[in-house]
Amino acid sequence: MSTANVRSIEAVRDFRIALIIFHQNVLDALMTMQEQVYSALQWIENDRPRHWHQQELKAFDQISEARIALEGARMRKSMDDYRPSLIEEKQALKDAKDQLTYCQEKVRIVKAMSLKMRHEADEFRGRMSQLERLLETDIPKMIALLERMLTALEAYAEVDTRKREE
Repeated sequence: MSTANVRSIEAVRDFRIALIIFHQNVLDALMTMQEQVYSALQWIENDRPRHWHQQELKAFDQISEARIALEGARMRKSMDDYRPSLIEEKQALKDAKDQLTYCQEKVRIVKAMSLKMRHEADEFRGRMSQLERLLETDIPKMIALLERMLTALEAYAEVDTRKREE
């Protein structure tokens, strides 16, 4: 038979209360982390692809507008026998094409990051499942064990007090 050297039932009671508070704090923190991972995943999988696709469409429109402006400037040249340099129009077309290339690169990057983020989120969920299991089973068992210990210690202390009074 094992013996216990408990000097303070109140300390055991305080530890049980601290364990309950710790349990709730960890549950809250875990839930917050899961919400943040889900939010980041939604952002990278839904919001960013939509945004860069819209930017890509705008870049196509800018290219069209720049080509129309360039052709319009060329037409003015041939009608007036005036030779404008077309530098601004050519630069605008180049800038629009650069913007399209930039947007297409962002679409590619977002797609790659989406796959990587999904993988990392799955890894996170796998690691957190161990903690969840601990929180769902082990800590409640510990709290219940402490409760039983407190009940037994209080009953023992009550018996010990009666013996001393006799």
